[in-house]
Amino acid sequence: MDITQIIIYIVIGIAAGAALVYFLFYMVRKQIINEAQEEAAELLKETQEQFNLEEQERKEKIQEIELEAWADVEDAHLAMEQKCEELETRVNDKKVLNEEKYKTLRASLMLKETELRDSSIKLTTKQTDINKNILQKKEFEDSFKNTLINKTQLQPSDVITEIKSKLIDQAQQDYSKQAESIEEETKEFAEQKAKKILAHCIDRFHKEMSTERGISASYFPTEDIRKVFCESLKENVEAIQKISGCDIYIEAQPDPERWDNIQIVGYDPVRRELTRRIFDRLFRDIEKRKKLNPQEIQRISENLKTELLNQIKRDGDNICKELGLQNVNPEIRQVMGSLRFRYSYTQNQYFHCAEVGWFAGMLAGELGNEVKKAKRAGMLHDLGKALDHELDGSHAVIGADFISTRNEAEDVIYAVRAHHHDVTPTHDMDFLVIAADAISGGRPGARRSTVETYTQKVSGLQEISKRFQGVTDVFVLNGGRECRVLVNSKVVDDVNAIKISQQIAKTIEEEMQYPGQIKVVVVRETITSESTAGRSKDHR
Repeated sequence: MDITQIIIYIVIGIAAGAALVYFLFYMVRKQIINEAQEEAAELLKETQEQFNLEEQERKEKIQEIELEAWADVEDAHLAMEQKCEELETRVNDKKVLNEEKYKTLRASLMLKETELRDSSIKLTTKQTDINKNILQKKEFEDSFKNTLINKTQLQPSDVITEIKSKLIDQAQQDYSKQAESIEEETKEFAEQKAKKILAHCIDRFHKEMSTERGISASYFPTEDIRKVFCESLKENVEAIQKISGCDIYIEAQPDPERWDNIQIVGYDPVRRELTRRIFDRLFRDIEKRKKLNPQEIQRISENLKTELLNQIKRDGDNICKELGLQNVNPEIRQVMGSLRFRYSYTQNQYFHCAEVGWFAGMLAGELGNEVKKAKRAGMLHDLGKALDHELDGSHAVIGADFISTRNEAEDVIYAVRAHHHDVTPTHDMDFLVIAADAISGGRPGARRSTVETYTQKVSGLQEISKRFQGVTDVFVLNGGRECRVLVNSKVVDDVNAIKISQQIAKTIEEEMQYPGQIKVVVVRETITSESTAGRSKDHR
């Protein structure tokens, strides 16, 4: 037997073994499947029986629950049915009642319609009669007019013109009488009422009436401090002048009795205040034995300048807050703050503007005007005094031009421009600001003149008064508030005396700057004399 036959027998044996194994596997698998099917059928049968049993129990429970629920709601259901029957009965009753009312109202409406038709017929008849009467009236008027024209020989236009002329004359007479009555009443009560309002507003003003006054110069506290400062006098003064922009004059060899005087000269009040503060700080540093040099002066000056600008900003914000004014331009507030260092006749202009704002607001409240706008115009009226050292012209015009470019109202701008009569005051607010300015500046103690300004005022009043023909002498009385003018009675009569007083007052208003009012009194004295006839001693 060779190899090939052996391999063939082996392959045949393997195939037969595989077939036998497959047959055995198939038989075992079939038996397992049959057993599983039988077991599944039994389980399915048991499950179906269990399900049928539970379904029967569920149906029985549902029936029990339905019976219990019906027992619970049966009474409510019966009550609901009874209520529905009652409601149906009431609805039927209402329906019957409404039908009866409808029939009644229908009958009434038909009756009203009948009456309305009758009234319409009567109205038509009346309208016809009225039209006939109108035609008859017109015919009568035409007949009367023709008769009147024939008798008077006048045309209708002439009659109308004459009647119109008479009515116009009568109206003009009534107007003249009413105007005279109003004028007399105004003359009689206006001054009294104005004084009452002014007094009431002054009484209401609660702030202190004497405001702070400025320091016009600086001084050396001690002789030792002066000596230390003057060791490098020229260098120190030049450094301060360069920083502040003011001229400074210090005598190197002062009078022993006047060693403390320092002259600060400059048109800008803020720069003068900065210079004064620089000196005060330098003197304190000298007392502390600190060295003085231009670099130290520069450092101190920059710090003080920052402090001063911050104070100006705070002051500008505070005055607006005090008066309750909003939406004020930041540049306007800054300029208002700089008025803290501006003085007019020794009166602080910052506090003066606040006072005028308060007074203008109170006067506006008394007269029924806009209080906020009056306060605003009063506060801004002297704003130009913070700028008049830089610009030419009246401070009223300068201030008005400044605020006009910063979104202020036109009536406020005009009131600022008119408060010194640079333009003619025309509105109520203009006169309110003028009155408030006079109250603040004219009250006792508010302002005082220096000897130099008082002398200039007296000389100006005398010079203006002596321009007029017939004036013999001039006396300035009552601290410059009264100008008494003596005239020659042979040259000036009573009528001309009145004219001279008016002309002098007008000229003073146009040419002079002064606080308050100046009273002009013209005195015309007439002296007559007569001598008796002479007699001899022997005459009896």
